[in-house]
Amino acid sequence: MNCKNMKALSTRRITSLIALLTLSTIFIAGCGSGSSEDELFPQISDPGAIFSLDDVLSTPYKELNNYSTDELPGATAVSYGFMRIAGGEPYDYEIRVYDSHQAAVDQGTAMALEGTGENAILSEDDATFKEGVKDRRTIIGGGVGGGARSGIGPKFATYAIFGNIIMLCQGSDAETSLKRCELMANALVPSE
Repeated sequence: MNCKNMKALSTRRITSLIALLTLSTIFIAGCGSGSSEDELFPQISDPGAIFSLDDVLSTPYKELNNYSTDELPGATAVSYGFMRIAGGEPYDYEIRVYDSHQAAVDQGTAMALEGTGENAILSEDDATFKEGVKDRRTIIGGGVGGGARSGIGPKFATYAIFGNIIMLCQGSDAETSLKRCELMANALVPSE
């Protein structure tokens, strides 16, 4: 083997090594970013802060209705409204405020389950917390041209407890709802 062939062989090895390193870097970076995108906002979390309804109202959230808490044990305030982030689509929320994170978990979980998900109670006759039942419903299905409707379903697929607040968040499935709950949590506690 002469010097010219050895030089060509070394150049190919270096080029192959660089290509392999580049592909490895892209693969590792892709795996790293994919895993963080797949992580869902936790359904129950405590950032260590106590929020008031005024804290919620100081975010891009816009209140449409304020409900009585008489039928919602432990709640100090309940608000229904929407939030639009950076000119995007508006998403509906029902915000329930409690004195503490533990009160929200202990006293609010059953009532949050009643108003969310496939088994949500959407009839005022059957609901324990009757305030805002109509706001927790949405028309589901759609026919040709939007003329036919298949019925009424839950507007909120799930909820999240963030500190002392329970958020019922709009979405057709739990993952979408939790992403929208995360938008509200980020509005309350902006990441730095």
